[in-house]
Amino acid sequence: MPPSPIQPNSGLRILQICSAREAVYGAALSLLTLGEAQRAAGHTVEFATFAGKRFGSQVRARGFANREFRVRLKLDLVAAIQMARHIKREKYDVVHTHLSTSSVNGGLAARIAKVPSVSTVHGMSGKLSFTFSDHMIAVSEQVKSHMMAQGILASDVTVVYNGLNLADFHANGDASRMALGLDNVGPVIGTVSRITAMKGIEDGIRAVGILTEHFPNLCYLLVGDGDGLDAARSVTEDLGLVNHVRFVGYQSDIRPYLAAMDLFLFPSHQEAMGIALVEAMALGLPTVATRVGGIPEVVTPDVGILRPAYDVRALAQGCMELLQDSSRRIEMSSKARVRARKLFSAEAMEASTELVYRALITKKPTPKPSRSGIGSTVK
Repeated sequence: MPPSPIQPNSGLRILQICSAREAVYGAALSLLTLGEAQRAAGHTVEFATFAGKRFGSQVRARGFANREFRVRLKLDLVAAIQMARHIKREKYDVVHTHLSTSSVNGGLAARIAKVPSVSTVHGMSGKLSFTFSDHMIAVSEQVKSHMMAQGILASDVTVVYNGLNLADFHANGDASRMALGLDNVGPVIGTVSRITAMKGIEDGIRAVGILTEHFPNLCYLLVGDGDGLDAARSVTEDLGLVNHVRFVGYQSDIRPYLAAMDLFLFPSHQEAMGIALVEAMALGLPTVATRVGGIPEVVTPDVGILRPAYDVRALAQGCMELLQDSSRRIEMSSKARVRARKLFSAEAMEASTELVYRALITKKPTPKPSRSGIGSTVK
């Protein structure tokens, strides 16, 4: 007997598949936010993760059922068949994959199980990772354009911005500065990011070197870690900025650090979207960022300044403009909060993603999200 048709307002059974090692940055954190928003919206959300990775325990800690699979290859037929059996047995309505190895194996498993699948493209990925996916979600228009440049049809990709749970995303600036020992320095600018070459952290440090000529008590907070940490420390020492740059490492709660800042600096060389930008905007931080990837879709002229990547002096000049104009910073701060909550909330991400799911399940045209982040069906 064929399964009963899904009612328009009924909850879905969703399997999220992700090969992340752990939820520290970017894709994995956004996925957990999506899963929690879907659960709050009345759906049943379960996970499939890869054996031997901490992400599985993090998923369970959030209260999600999780099944671990041992995946040894980029395309592991044995693992895909095991996943397919799990998908059929649990009667999921849709399979949603994240990251390339998950999308290859999870997409194939869904196809074997004859269940529709969606893959979120979190970066500038190659199209072959999504060969078995029925539809793709791009985290920015820039990512969608990247996929289309590889021959993917526009109708096969829907843009849904990553979102944040903004209900409790607030912190007190004065209290945060006091707690972090920053009450006697200023201005405070900062970056929240993985510290890797592609994030342009060394450019940010060099820009700070220029700024300290005008702001002798300036403090630059670097929140994060990564394989570029040693190189960043070396640049800091070479430029004599040890007293100005503070490496605070990875922080599970970045709100106090953002609240302590006067300005957010994001010098990335490559970025699909930049969820850290949304976090900064949600706390009312004006931003100076590079004009690359999906960043211009997040940081518009009313909330920040964009400059070319690799241009240290341009980044420093952008920071200078805002640090010397408090009224402009205040105006940008107010607009940044509004923009973050309107376009980049967890609720907006969930609603747009659900429209993609239901279009696939019912085989209707794929929805096109509106500017508010809530989708509308393409006629």
